[in-house]
Amino acid sequence: MPSGRSFCVSGQQHGRGVPRHENAGSAVPRYQVIRDALEASIRSGRVPQGLVIIEKPVADIFGTSRAPVRRALKELHDQGLLQRFEGRGYLAGTSASAEPIRQRLDARVLGLETDTRITVDSRALADRIQDDVQQVLATAMAFGQFRVQAIELATHYGVSRTVAREVLMRLRDRRIVGKDSSGHWVVGPLTARAMREDYEIRRVLEPVALRGSAPKLGDDELRAMQRRLDQAMNGSAEPSVSLLREIERDLHERCLRFHDNDRMRGIIRHSQLPLVVNNVFYMVVGRAKESPALAEHACVIAHLLRKDAGAAALSLESHLEAAAERTRQRLKALSVFPEPQLPDYLLRVT
Repeated sequence: MPSGRSFCVSGQQHGRGVPRHENAGSAVPRYQVIRDALEASIRSGRVPQGLVIIEKPVADIFGTSRAPVRRALKELHDQGLLQRFEGRGYLAGTSASAEPIRQRLDARVLGLETDTRITVDSRALADRIQDDVQQVLATAMAFGQFRVQAIELATHYGVSRTVAREVLMRLRDRRIVGKDSSGHWVVGPLTARAMREDYEIRRVLEPVALRGSAPKLGDDELRAMQRRLDQAMNGSAEPSVSLLREIERDLHERCLRFHDNDRMRGIIRHSQLPLVVNNVFYMVVGRAKESPALAEHACVIAHLLRKDAGAAALSLESHLEAAAERTRQRLKALSVFPEPQLPDYLLRVT
């Protein structure tokens, strides 16, 4: 390996992706999942007429709070599929005169046992919604400044205000959101200066962290990273946004995690705004398989598999230099695209 900076360059210039738009925060609201599942069970007759349905057992089955269940049951009542009666809860079916059937509610009793769409999510509520909220806010910040209405956010996801605030606090730690002088939660705008400053930090610190972490990275893990890169570069279809995110995490998070300087890793972790631009760019514009960034990632992983941490660190530095210019151009390009559809809990400020 010659001395000096290690450049790994391969492939031709990638073509432009076909412009496409995806609505931010496209996950189906939990109340709608619950409503649709129960509606199907009632209409199919899997739920007996007169079965007493109350909020808490349904919330337990779906692994959610009571708020989305309450909304789902109300909508089913409005459709005439649930009936009010003198007791607590609702009677299943279209007959208000049906004899109440009280029994312990579970997925089998509600006719949900064979519904492959239904999974019980045992994670904390904040964990369940955080990725989706982050995607929405990251998308928004590339198109201006928005106020984040915590109450409306809680309603949108069917969680409590406390859970919504917890998610926003976590995202503030990641520099996705902040508070204005009036104490309102705000997101954006992304600026070229913020991108430049983050890349300056990363170019200095990430190669050092990689040198320190490299000896502890296992070959099996590195080969898994290599397979994801091969899938993105050589697969029959354009790589998905989720795959590209995993590839970014491979190099810029997982490969650095064993460095023993916690403070340095913390600074790197809080200097990831450029990834926001790239993720939004992937969603709005698309990305060709032969993107130079993927080849640059592959070069670093190849050096790590050869146990050459020095060459890997030099290649990572080269990658970050090239990525800084690509990200600057992407941020500029995003300014000419129309704003994607955003949830109602965001209000444009500028």
